[in-house]
Amino acid sequence: MPTTLLTLNLDQIGQMSCNPSIGGVGKGHMVREIDALGGAMGRLIDATGIHFRILNESRGFAVRGPRAQADKVKYRIAARRLLEATPHLRLRQGMAAKLLWEAGTKGLKGVELLDGSILPCDAVVVTTGTFLNGQILIGERRHEAGRAGEPPSTHLGLQLRALGLRHRRLKTGTSPRIAKATVDFDRLMPQPGDDPPRPFSFFTDHLPQPQVHCHITFTSPRTEALVRENLHRSAMYGGHVEGVGPRYCPSIEDKYVKFPDHERHQIFVEPESLETEEIYLSGLSTSMPPDVQEGMVHSLEGFERAEILRPGYAIEYDAFDPLQLRRDLGMGELEGVWFAGQINGTTGYEEAAGQGFLAGLNAARWLLEKEALVLRRDEAYLGVMVDDLVTKGTDEPYRMLTARAEHRLGLACDLADARLLEHARAIGALLPSELSRVEDKLHRRARLRAQCDEVWVTQSSVFGPVAEAAGLSLKAGLSLSELFRRQQMTTKHADESLGMLEGWRDPQPAWDPTWERDLLLFELRYAGYRERESRLLEHHRDWDAVRIPGDMVIESLPSLSREVKEKLLLHRPETLGQASRIPGITPAAVTLLHLMIEKRRSA
Repeated sequence: MPTTLLTLNLDQIGQMSCNPSIGGVGKGHMVREIDALGGAMGRLIDATGIHFRILNESRGFAVRGPRAQADKVKYRIAARRLLEATPHLRLRQGMAAKLLWEAGTKGLKGVELLDGSILPCDAVVVTTGTFLNGQILIGERRHEAGRAGEPPSTHLGLQLRALGLRHRRLKTGTSPRIAKATVDFDRLMPQPGDDPPRPFSFFTDHLPQPQVHCHITFTSPRTEALVRENLHRSAMYGGHVEGVGPRYCPSIEDKYVKFPDHERHQIFVEPESLETEEIYLSGLSTSMPPDVQEGMVHSLEGFERAEILRPGYAIEYDAFDPLQLRRDLGMGELEGVWFAGQINGTTGYEEAAGQGFLAGLNAARWLLEKEALVLRRDEAYLGVMVDDLVTKGTDEPYRMLTARAEHRLGLACDLADARLLEHARAIGALLPSELSRVEDKLHRRARLRAQCDEVWVTQSSVFGPVAEAAGLSLKAGLSLSELFRRQQMTTKHADESLGMLEGWRDPQPAWDPTWERDLLLFELRYAGYRERESRLLEHHRDWDAVRIPGDMVIESLPSLSREVKEKLLLHRPETLGQASRIPGITPAAVTLLHLMIEKRRSA
């Protein structure tokens, strides 16, 4: 169906306003899930990434996550080219001022622009970022802006407030950018990327960009003294900020106030592009006045003569309570309207991309009269994020962490293509060749599992010396799978054993022997935990399948406490599973609600 992408500035499509990187722990999981479903973020970072690393690699298969530094100039260009080449998609520059309906908020007609023109549409996905009534703060100074150098969106924000939507002010920030030539890199700690680098996308075979090092430096006692002496001049601590900032990406002011025992803080020195000489100081987000920022930068080792090209700043913006959203990210009673990204109270490129993908998909499926795609918590981190937002809400900018997923053993990022394959097939966003690529890998993986179950290992077999080298005495035979379950079998021993299997190293697209070995060991050694988790999940899935009638009058339900009724009215869960995850809703209350639903059905 024809779609229009409306944006304030066509030249800023794909612009990385903050840290020029994609992924990380939890966030990288979501990027791979977006990719598995046919989204573009993984392919874009593969095409433009200049530094790739796997984080948490030593902590286990389930929680490690890919991260890549982007060439932000090339990323922006690649994003626009991709959109311009997308069939049935039109790009349009302008500012949305008002949503138009036939009557009240029913029967969406279109979007009115600030210049008075109207874009007719039957569904709209609102993705305002930090632009909605945005204000930039640097020290005591404040001015209206969506981000540095760009205007805010005020008219749409006023309309959404006037419609009675619950809103709040949130805050985020960015770090100063430094001239590369003024930094003494010899005094910094180099941070090389992985060699070889591993792509994000399941469908990438080659990373085209030259790879570069990042670096690490640390704050000094002088940094701390400057921050503490000037806290009253910070927008954050000088009483100029109304919004709530992100807990897991604090400003340097926050770090010194909230973590007073830390003698120093790590600063990541990251190149922004191969096309420019700008350096980003990740970890030095600040809203201090420019003169204080200059002193703070000069207090870092290797930055004594550094020049600031762009100062850091804080930005406040409007967000709307995500408890008002349906599970498909549709906005409550606003017919034909979906919200995605920072307008829902999240922070980060990856969180916004995941919501944008799901909201856009569900808006299209609504128009086609198809059932919405709602991912379960045990299916994807995308499902965890959406369920957290629409069930629990958020009082601060929401960031994805692996700790938020109670079923993370089954949500390893390298399994995203396998566990989301049927959804990808139903959506139709992947090419037949891409679906075949995933299927072929799964078939080869199944053959490998069968080989490991069938191959018999004894002391006199070819595998005997490997087991002996691992310190294992094989008094009786066992399968290769059972051998791999022994913790004494290191990755080196596993590689030696797998190398003896027929076809293990045969070249095939998307087959990485190192990753497949890690996956094999993970699945064999955690099988018992996975089985126990599957049994627990069955009960949760039963409740998630029971829908709460939309016309059920919560206030009149007997036997439920006033507190439970108030929480149900505020959160408006669509299923019993959602209700069970609302803080303060007891299992007994959910059981009572279930009985009332069944009684109503049988009446």
